[in-house]
Amino acid sequence: MRNCNKYNGKCDKKVICAVTMVIIIASIFAMIAPALGYYRPVPIPPGEEGIHYLSPRDSSVPSGTKEVELHVNSSIGLGFGQVRIKYNLSCVNITGVTFNTTVWDDAIGTGYAYPSPGIVSITYSTWDDDHPPGDYPIANLTIECTGGAGTCCISDLIFIESYITNSSLGPWGADWDVPGENGTVACGEPTEESFSKDLYDGWNLVSLPLTPSDNSTSSVLASVLDNVSAVYRYNATSKQFESASTMDSGRGYFVHVTQNCTWTYSGTPYTSMSTELKQGLNMVGWLNCSKPIDDALSSIDGDYWYVARWNAVSQSFEVYNPVAPPTFNDFDVLERGTGYFISAKADATLSASC
Repeated sequence: MRNCNKYNGKCDKKVICAVTMVIIIASIFAMIAPALGYYRPVPIPPGEEGIHYLSPRDSSVPSGTKEVELHVNSSIGLGFGQVRIKYNLSCVNITGVTFNTTVWDDAIGTGYAYPSPGIVSITYSTWDDDHPPGDYPIANLTIECTGGAGTCCISDLIFIESYITNSSLGPWGADWDVPGENGTVACGEPTEESFSKDLYDGWNLVSLPLTPSDNSTSSVLASVLDNVSAVYRYNATSKQFESASTMDSGRGYFVHVTQNCTWTYSGTPYTSMSTELKQGLNMVGWLNCSKPIDDALSSIDGDYWYVARWNAVSQSFEVYNPVAPPTFNDFDVLERGTGYFISAKADATLSASC
Protein backbone atom coordinates (compact mmCIF):
# COMPACT_ATOMS: atom_id res chain seq x y z
CA MET A 1 0.00 0.00 0.00
CA ARG A 2 1.31 3.42 -0.94
CA ASN A 3 2.06 5.75 1.97
CA CYS A 4 0.61 9.26 2.14
CA ASN A 5 3.26 11.78 3.17
CA LYS A 6 1.69 14.38 5.42
CA TYR A 7 2.88 17.93 4.82
CA ASN A 8 0.38 20.62 5.81
CA GLY A 9 -2.90 18.78 5.98
CA LYS A 10 -5.13 15.91 5.03
CA CYS A 11 -5.62 14.49 1.58
CA ASP A 12 -8.94 12.65 1.39
CA LYS A 13 -11.35 11.33 -1.16
CA LYS A 14 -14.16 13.57 0.00
CA VAL A 15 -12.09 16.68 -0.71
CA ILE A 16 -11.18 15.43 -4.19
CA CYS A 17 -14.80 14.55 -4.99
CA ALA A 18 -16.01 17.91 -3.66
CA VAL A 19 -13.46 19.78 -5.74
CA THR A 20 -14.45 17.81 -8.86
CA MET A 21 -18.08 18.78 -8.29
CA VAL A 22 -17.10 22.43 -7.83
CA ILE A 23 -15.27 22.34 -11.15
CA ILE A 24 -18.30 20.82 -12.94
CA ILE A 25 -20.67 23.39 -11.45
CA ALA A 26 -18.20 26.15 -12.24
CA SER A 27 -18.04 25.12 -15.89
CA ILE A 28 -21.82 25.31 -16.20
CA PHE A 29 -21.88 28.62 -14.34
CA ALA A 30 -19.20 30.02 -16.64
CA MET A 31 -21.30 29.23 -19.71
CA ILE A 32 -24.41 30.95 -18.45
CA ALA A 33 -22.68 33.93 -16.82
CA PRO A 34 -19.25 34.47 -18.39
CA ALA A 35 -19.26 38.20 -17.65
CA LEU A 36 -19.02 37.57 -13.93
CA GLY A 37 -15.54 36.06 -14.28
CA TYR A 38 -15.51 33.84 -11.17
CA TYR A 39 -16.58 30.42 -10.00
CA ARG A 40 -17.93 31.59 -6.66
CA PRO A 41 -18.47 35.05 -5.17
CA VAL A 42 -16.88 35.64 -1.77
CA PRO A 43 -18.50 38.41 0.30
CA ILE A 44 -16.45 41.16 1.89
CA PRO A 45 -16.22 40.63 5.67
CA PRO A 46 -17.95 43.25 7.83
CA GLY A 47 -15.71 46.23 8.56
CA GLU A 48 -13.33 45.47 5.67
CA GLU A 49 -12.87 47.27 2.33
CA GLY A 50 -12.22 44.14 0.31
CA ILE A 51 -10.94 40.58 0.20
CA HIS A 52 -8.58 38.51 -1.96
CA TYR A 53 -9.55 34.90 -2.55
CA LEU A 54 -8.86 31.79 -4.63
CA SER A 55 -11.34 29.95 -6.80
CA PRO A 56 -11.72 27.13 -6.16
CA ARG A 57 -10.64 27.65 -2.56
CA ASP A 58 -9.65 24.01 -2.10
CA SER A 59 -8.41 22.11 -5.13
CA SER A 60 -6.72 18.83 -5.99
CA VAL A 61 -3.98 17.82 -8.42
CA PRO A 62 -3.99 14.03 -8.86
CA SER A 63 -1.18 14.48 -11.42
CA GLY A 64 0.26 17.18 -13.69
CA THR A 65 -0.74 20.80 -13.06
CA LYS A 66 -3.82 22.73 -11.95
CA GLU A 67 -4.94 26.32 -12.55
CA VAL A 68 -6.53 28.28 -9.71
CA GLU A 69 -8.05 31.73 -10.13
CA LEU A 70 -7.02 34.66 -7.92
CA HIS A 71 -9.76 37.26 -7.35
CA VAL A 72 -10.37 40.51 -5.52
CA ASN A 73 -13.72 41.74 -4.24
CA SER A 74 -13.58 45.44 -3.35
CA SER A 75 -16.08 47.88 -1.88
CA ILE A 76 -13.95 50.87 -2.97
CA GLY A 77 -12.63 52.12 -6.29
CA LEU A 78 -9.68 49.91 -7.18
CA GLY A 79 -6.52 50.89 -9.05
CA PHE A 80 -3.79 48.73 -7.56
CA GLY A 81 -3.36 45.71 -5.33
CA GLN A 82 -0.79 43.26 -4.06
CA VAL A 83 -0.82 39.80 -2.50
CA ARG A 84 1.84 37.41 -1.26
CA ILE A 85 0.84 33.77 -0.95
CA LYS A 86 2.86 31.22 1.01
CA TYR A 87 2.81 27.50 0.16
CA ASN A 88 4.68 24.32 1.08
CA LEU A 89 7.35 23.84 -1.58
CA SER A 90 7.81 20.22 -0.46
CA CYS A 91 4.28 19.54 -1.72
CA VAL A 92 3.45 22.10 -4.45
CA ASN A 93 5.00 24.86 -6.50
CA ILE A 94 3.39 27.82 -8.28
CA THR A 95 5.11 27.72 -11.68
CA GLY A 96 3.13 30.34 -13.60
CA VAL A 97 0.95 33.42 -13.26
CA THR A 98 -1.25 34.48 -16.22
CA PHE A 99 -2.84 37.90 -15.71
CA ASN A 100 -6.34 38.82 -16.83
CA THR A 101 -5.29 41.62 -19.19
CA THR A 102 -8.90 42.45 -19.99
CA VAL A 103 -9.29 43.80 -16.47
CA TRP A 104 -5.70 44.77 -15.64
CA ASP A 105 -3.84 46.55 -18.43
CA ASP A 106 -0.80 47.30 -16.29
CA ALA A 107 0.28 43.95 -14.91
CA ILE A 108 3.43 45.42 -13.41
CA GLY A 109 5.05 42.24 -12.23
CA THR A 110 5.11 38.92 -10.46
CA GLY A 111 7.86 37.57 -8.28
CA TYR A 112 8.25 33.83 -8.06
CA ALA A 113 9.74 32.39 -4.87
CA TYR A 114 10.11 35.90 -3.45
CA PRO A 115 11.65 36.59 -1.02
CA SER A 116 12.31 32.87 -0.47
CA PRO A 117 11.17 29.57 -2.02
CA GLY A 118 7.55 28.84 -1.24
CA ILE A 119 6.18 32.39 -1.63
CA VAL A 120 4.70 34.05 -4.71
CA SER A 121 4.30 37.84 -4.84
CA ILE A 122 1.72 39.30 -7.25
CA THR A 123 0.92 42.92 -8.02
CA TYR A 124 -1.79 44.20 -10.36
CA SER A 125 -2.96 47.65 -11.49
CA THR A 126 -4.57 49.66 -14.28
CA TRP A 127 -3.39 52.77 -16.09
CA ASP A 128 -6.93 54.08 -16.40
CA ASP A 129 -9.12 55.46 -13.66
CA ASP A 130 -9.87 53.17 -10.75
CA HIS A 131 -12.26 50.34 -11.46
CA PRO A 132 -15.58 50.79 -9.66
CA PRO A 133 -16.30 48.62 -6.61
CA GLY A 134 -16.86 45.00 -7.59
CA ASP A 135 -15.48 41.49 -7.90
CA TYR A 136 -12.62 41.10 -10.42
CA PRO A 137 -10.47 38.19 -11.62
CA ILE A 138 -6.77 38.98 -11.27
CA ALA A 139 -4.82 36.04 -12.63
CA ASN A 140 -4.66 32.27 -13.05
CA LEU A 141 -2.04 30.53 -10.92
CA THR A 142 -0.49 27.35 -12.34
CA ILE A 143 0.19 24.86 -9.55
CA GLU A 144 2.14 21.63 -9.84
CA CYS A 145 2.87 18.91 -7.32
CA THR A 146 6.47 18.55 -6.16
CA GLY A 147 6.16 15.60 -3.79
CA GLY A 148 7.06 13.06 -6.46
CA ALA A 149 5.35 9.91 -7.70
CA GLY A 150 3.56 7.82 -5.11
CA THR A 151 3.14 10.63 -2.57
CA CYS A 152 0.03 12.24 -1.16
CA CYS A 153 0.13 15.64 0.53
CA ILE A 154 -1.77 18.86 1.01
CA SER A 155 -0.38 22.40 1.09
CA ASP A 156 -2.04 25.42 2.60
CA LEU A 157 -2.16 28.52 0.39
CA ILE A 158 -1.79 31.32 2.95
CA PHE A 159 -2.15 35.05 2.24
CA ILE A 160 0.71 36.61 4.20
CA GLU A 161 0.18 40.05 2.58
CA SER A 162 -2.99 41.47 1.06
CA TYR A 163 -3.82 45.09 0.31
CA ILE A 164 -5.62 47.30 -2.23
CA THR A 165 -5.23 50.94 -3.26
CA ASN A 166 -7.63 53.65 -4.38
CA SER A 167 -5.45 55.99 -6.47
CA SER A 168 -8.02 58.80 -6.57
CA LEU A 169 -7.65 59.54 -2.85
CA GLY A 170 -4.71 61.93 -2.59
CA PRO A 171 -1.62 62.28 -4.81
CA TRP A 172 -0.36 58.77 -3.99
CA GLY A 173 -3.69 57.15 -3.31
CA ALA A 174 -4.74 55.38 -0.14
CA ASP A 175 -3.92 51.81 0.90
CA TRP A 176 -6.09 49.36 2.84
CA ASP A 177 -4.93 46.09 4.31
CA VAL A 178 -7.64 43.57 3.48
CA PRO A 179 -8.02 39.90 4.44
CA GLY A 180 -7.17 37.02 2.16
CA GLU A 181 -9.22 33.83 2.26
CA ASN A 182 -6.68 31.01 2.59
CA GLY A 183 -7.02 27.84 0.54
CA THR A 184 -5.46 24.41 0.07
CA VAL A 185 -4.11 22.22 -2.72
CA ALA A 186 -4.14 18.43 -2.39
CA CYS A 187 -1.65 16.38 -4.41
CA GLY A 188 -1.79 12.68 -5.22
CA GLU A 189 -4.30 10.04 -4.26
CA PRO A 190 -5.32 9.39 -0.64
CA THR A 191 -4.50 6.23 1.27
CA GLU A 192 -6.79 5.05 4.06
CA GLU A 193 -5.54 4.04 7.49
CA SER A 194 -7.25 2.47 10.50
CA PHE A 195 -7.50 3.79 14.06
CA SER A 196 -8.38 1.99 17.29
CA LYS A 197 -9.27 3.36 20.72
CA ASP A 198 -10.42 1.66 23.92
CA LEU A 199 -13.81 2.88 25.14
CA TYR A 200 -14.91 2.38 28.74
CA ASP A 201 -18.29 1.67 30.25
CA GLY A 202 -19.97 5.07 30.55
CA TRP A 203 -19.07 8.31 28.78
CA ASN A 204 -16.06 8.74 26.46
CA LEU A 205 -14.98 12.05 24.89
CA VAL A 206 -13.54 11.21 21.47
CA SER A 207 -12.62 12.81 18.15
CA LEU A 208 -11.82 11.55 14.66
CA PRO A 209 -8.11 11.60 13.73
CA LEU A 210 -9.07 10.08 10.35
CA THR A 211 -11.68 11.45 7.96
CA PRO A 212 -14.09 8.60 7.10
CA SER A 213 -15.57 8.08 3.66
CA ASP A 214 -18.97 7.69 5.33
CA ASN A 215 -19.41 10.09 8.25
CA SER A 216 -22.72 8.75 9.52
CA THR A 217 -22.51 7.90 13.21
CA SER A 218 -23.67 4.35 12.54
CA SER A 219 -20.82 3.84 10.07
CA VAL A 220 -18.07 5.52 12.11
CA LEU A 221 -19.03 3.55 15.24
CA ALA A 222 -19.97 0.34 13.41
CA SER A 223 -17.37 -1.74 15.27
CA VAL A 224 -18.95 -0.96 18.65
CA LEU A 225 -22.48 0.01 17.62
CA ASP A 226 -24.13 -2.74 19.70
CA ASN A 227 -22.60 -1.13 22.82
CA VAL A 228 -23.42 2.51 21.96
CA SER A 229 -26.42 4.00 23.74
CA ALA A 230 -25.90 7.72 22.94
CA VAL A 231 -23.67 10.10 20.93
CA TYR A 232 -23.69 13.83 21.63
CA ARG A 233 -21.89 16.90 20.32
CA TYR A 234 -21.87 20.38 21.85
CA ASN A 235 -23.31 23.42 20.05
CA ALA A 236 -21.05 26.32 21.07
CA THR A 237 -23.56 28.87 19.77
CA SER A 238 -26.67 27.63 21.59
CA LYS A 239 -24.62 26.22 24.49
CA GLN A 240 -26.58 22.98 24.26
CA PHE A 241 -25.73 19.32 23.72
CA GLU A 242 -27.22 17.78 20.57
CA SER A 243 -27.66 14.19 19.43
CA ALA A 244 -25.15 13.50 16.65
CA SER A 245 -26.26 11.56 13.56
CA THR A 246 -22.97 12.33 11.78
CA MET A 247 -19.38 12.58 13.02
CA ASP A 248 -16.75 14.86 11.50
CA SER A 249 -13.06 15.43 12.11
CA GLY A 250 -12.33 18.58 14.08
CA ARG A 251 -15.22 18.12 16.51
CA GLY A 252 -15.45 16.34 19.85
CA TYR A 253 -18.14 13.78 20.68
CA PHE A 254 -19.42 12.25 23.90
CA VAL A 255 -20.03 8.54 23.21
CA HIS A 256 -21.81 6.46 25.87
CA VAL A 257 -21.15 2.72 25.78
CA THR A 258 -22.68 0.02 27.95
CA GLN A 259 -19.48 -2.00 28.42
CA ASN A 260 -15.75 -1.77 27.78
CA CYS A 261 -14.97 -2.23 24.09
CA THR A 262 -12.48 -1.27 21.38
CA TRP A 263 -13.57 1.17 18.67
CA THR A 264 -11.96 0.77 15.23
CA TYR A 265 -12.64 2.66 12.02
CA SER A 266 -10.86 3.68 8.80
CA GLY A 267 -10.26 6.94 6.96
CA THR A 268 -7.65 9.31 5.59
CA PRO A 269 -5.39 11.21 8.03
CA TYR A 270 -6.79 14.48 9.38
CA THR A 271 -3.65 16.60 9.69
CA SER A 272 -4.75 20.22 9.28
CA MET A 273 -7.57 22.12 10.93
CA SER A 274 -9.10 25.58 11.09
CA THR A 275 -11.92 25.56 13.64
CA GLU A 276 -14.04 28.53 14.68
CA LEU A 277 -14.36 28.91 18.46
CA LYS A 278 -17.14 30.82 20.17
CA GLN A 279 -16.73 32.73 23.41
CA GLY A 280 -17.24 30.23 26.21
CA LEU A 281 -17.07 26.46 25.97
CA ASN A 282 -16.27 24.67 22.71
CA MET A 283 -16.05 20.89 22.29
CA VAL A 284 -13.39 20.28 19.65
CA GLY A 285 -11.52 17.43 18.06
CA TRP A 286 -7.83 17.02 17.38
CA LEU A 287 -5.56 15.87 14.56
CA ASN A 288 -3.88 12.60 13.62
CA CYS A 289 -0.86 13.36 15.81
CA SER A 290 0.07 14.28 19.36
CA LYS A 291 1.44 17.71 20.28
CA PRO A 292 2.30 19.66 23.44
CA ILE A 293 -0.59 22.01 24.22
CA ASP A 294 1.46 25.21 24.02
CA ASP A 295 2.42 24.26 20.45
CA ALA A 296 -0.94 22.79 19.46
CA LEU A 297 -2.86 25.88 20.62
CA SER A 298 -0.29 28.51 19.60
CA SER A 299 -2.82 30.11 17.20
CA ILE A 300 -5.06 31.03 20.18
CA ASP A 301 -2.30 31.70 22.71
CA GLY A 302 -3.67 34.05 25.39
CA ASP A 303 -7.22 33.70 24.05
CA TYR A 304 -8.43 30.80 26.20
CA TRP A 305 -8.91 30.19 29.91
CA TYR A 306 -8.43 26.43 30.11
CA VAL A 307 -8.65 23.10 28.26
CA ALA A 308 -10.49 20.10 29.70
CA ARG A 309 -10.54 16.44 28.72
CA TRP A 310 -12.64 13.56 30.04
CA ASN A 311 -11.06 10.64 31.89
CA ALA A 312 -13.24 7.73 30.79
CA VAL A 313 -11.80 5.40 33.43
CA SER A 314 -12.61 7.63 36.42
CA GLN A 315 -15.55 9.33 34.64
CA SER A 316 -14.24 12.76 35.60
CA PHE A 317 -12.73 15.85 33.99
CA GLU A 318 -9.03 16.72 33.89
CA VAL A 319 -7.89 20.31 33.29
CA TYR A 320 -4.99 22.23 31.77
CA ASN A 321 -4.59 25.91 32.71
CA PRO A 322 -1.99 27.76 30.59
CA VAL A 323 -1.01 30.11 33.46
CA ALA A 324 -0.89 27.48 36.20
CA PRO A 325 2.37 25.87 37.38
CA PRO A 326 3.00 22.59 35.51
CA THR A 327 2.41 20.47 38.62
CA PHE A 328 -1.15 21.81 38.87
CA ASN A 329 -2.11 20.58 35.39
CA ASP A 330 -3.52 17.11 34.75
CA PHE A 331 -2.12 16.89 31.22
CA ASP A 332 -0.05 18.94 28.76
CA VAL A 333 -0.38 17.09 25.43
CA LEU A 334 -3.23 16.91 22.93
CA GLU A 335 -3.61 13.33 21.70
CA ARG A 336 -5.13 11.77 18.59
CA GLY A 337 -8.60 10.35 19.05
CA THR A 338 -9.38 12.50 22.09
CA GLY A 339 -11.95 15.28 22.29
CA TYR A 340 -11.47 18.45 24.36
CA PHE A 341 -13.35 21.37 25.83
CA ILE A 342 -11.71 24.75 25.21
CA SER A 343 -12.96 27.73 27.20
CA ALA A 344 -12.41 30.68 24.86
CA LYS A 345 -12.16 34.26 26.15
CA ALA A 346 -13.66 35.55 22.89
CA ASP A 347 -14.50 34.29 19.41
CA ALA A 348 -11.31 32.94 17.81
CA THR A 349 -10.00 30.54 15.17
CA LEU A 350 -7.98 27.49 16.15
CA SER A 351 -5.53 26.64 13.35
CA ALA A 352 -3.10 23.74 13.61
CA SER A 353 -1.39 21.06 11.55
CA CYS A 354 0.73 17.96 12.09
